[in-house]
Amino acid sequence: MAPITHDNNDFTTIFRSSKNGFIQFAYSYLGNMQDAEDVVMEAYIQYWENKDKETFRATNIKGYIFTIIRNRCIDMLEERKNLLKKNDELYQHLIGEIELNISSLKDCDPSALFTNEIETIVNETIEALPNRTREIFYERYIEQKSYKAIAENFGISVKGVEFHISKSLNMLRKNLKDYL
Repeated sequence: MAPITHDNNDFTTIFRSSKNGFIQFAYSYLGNMQDAEDVVMEAYIQYWENKDKETFRATNIKGYIFTIIRNRCIDMLEERKNLLKKNDELYQHLIGEIELNISSLKDCDPSALFTNEIETIVNETIEALPNRTREIFYERYIEQKSYKAIAENFGISVKGVEFHISKSLNMLRKNLKDYL
């Protein structure tokens, strides 16, 4: 069967007489004038590119173009639907993350964080003290001994005990400067 020939005048007539109706049809489903115009122009172009092909059998040019427009509108609406699904999934994921962050912040106790940090700094500072200074510090602040008792225990003067305590406290102040 030989291909049907399509007269350029037929195409021009159909283009002029049907373009606005096709655009309104596409617009009624797509809701966007630019998309509707693009779909209609693509349909006319597709018809024009295929009209002389051996396998082209459309005798109803308007019906052929209308079918292209309908199918392209369906494709665009499916694309939109899929995009909205993906956006909804992303939205739900983001809402979940935000809720998790809110919950985490509500459960966060900054004073506990700082307390743990301060404890770590104090312990590390005390461990870094020279042995005798550390031992004197423990006797004074852990065992609650007097300067005089500590001096007798170590065989040093009270001024010597004061020196070691002062050295300990200065190192602690230095290491805790951000918290004091």
